[in-house]
Amino acid sequence: MLTRELALQRNHPLFEDLIIVFAPIYNADGNERMSPDNRRGQIGPDEMGQRPNAQGLDLNRDYIKLESPEARSLVRFFTEWDPHITIDTHTTNGSHHRYTLTYDYPLNPSGHPAPIAFVRDQLLPAVTKRVREYHGYELFFYGNFNRDRTTWTTYSAQPRFGGPYQGLRGQMAILSEAYSYASFKDRVLCTRDFVREILNYAAENRKQIIAIHTQAAQETTAAGENPQPDDLVGIRHRPAAYSQPAVIKGFVEQVGEDGKRRPTEQEKDYPVVHLGRFEPTLSVARPYAYILPRGLETIVEKLRQHGIKVEPYEGEGVVEVYTIEKINRRERAFQGHQNVLLDAHSDLLRQQFAEGSWIVRTAQPLGTLVVYLLEPESEDGFAAWNFFDDHISQGGVFPVLRVRAARDLSP
Repeated sequence: MLTRELALQRNHPLFEDLIIVFAPIYNADGNERMSPDNRRGQIGPDEMGQRPNAQGLDLNRDYIKLESPEARSLVRFFTEWDPHITIDTHTTNGSHHRYTLTYDYPLNPSGHPAPIAFVRDQLLPAVTKRVREYHGYELFFYGNFNRDRTTWTTYSAQPRFGGPYQGLRGQMAILSEAYSYASFKDRVLCTRDFVREILNYAAENRKQIIAIHTQAAQETTAAGENPQPDDLVGIRHRPAAYSQPAVIKGFVEQVGEDGKRRPTEQEKDYPVVHLGRFEPTLSVARPYAYILPRGLETIVEKLRQHGIKVEPYEGEGVVEVYTIEKINRRERAFQGHQNVLLDAHSDLLRQQFAEGSWIVRTAQPLGTLVVYLLEPESEDGFAAWNFFDDHISQGGVFPVLRVRAARDLSP
């Protein structure tokens, strides 16, 4: 609907300031597998598609491993177009509340703070007010109640999800979640109005958005050129509360004979602790670079799929070498992987690197993403997704080596 509105109106005013790219159906495979039995409990339409693509993959869990052609293509778009703002539209179920749509910002706090703060503190509050006043829909930050309705908790900060991933790229991203218990008509119209008001706000604030986008890229690159010991990148995180509580528009609920809670039609507002942000539990100092010895060409290719610059290297240097202390492997598979979480410690060693080795410098706009992907203890990096399984063992050395500063290398 919004595409038609923009495309068919001659000289639409938004095109004076914006280039708008629409991907109407990201998961074409799943969308076409229509059935009335999919997503039971959602109010309309009569038939709908399913979540996985034809590979059985959830595309919104594929931003790190990039195993689907859809995710690889979208990330290539992020690299080639470098969009200032991306809006990712979904439908969600979860806790019963009175919001037609909930949303969120790039949740991973390791991303550059300027784009994150702009989306969270400026754009979303302003657009929320406009949608309420102009269109009559209530919006709020994404979340779910705990059992006793005392907390409201958002989703994960892991960059397997699109929003946190783009935050690590220094890009502004907005998650839009229409509420599955609202009518199909209201979900469609509210999503349309939400996206339209974001476009209006972006056009009005285009100079600030461009400046913040440029700032994030330049400052991330500069940080990698001369890393400082106090420049820490979080690689594991936990939910944290905002300083102020929130009031969530919900319903009085009753417990049925089966023990399940069901909402009544009686409205009720719940004061809650808003667990809507994250804080690091493990951080590392930003390095100057990482060195990959010969034999890690699959990792090199995966880095390049993310748009990260990787260069040949031959020489020697003083590097940090990780020794793996423990491999914590999940018993149950997820998206075809048994995720691992490594515990490790590092030592300084002088090493020689033969022809065929590779260097990944953090002095690039995606430098923070580099750290998150290559650190062995990262909660959602390449090691977590089994890309290093053939190269690791308990007590063994992790194959990727850290370079603290440019002076530690010699050609």
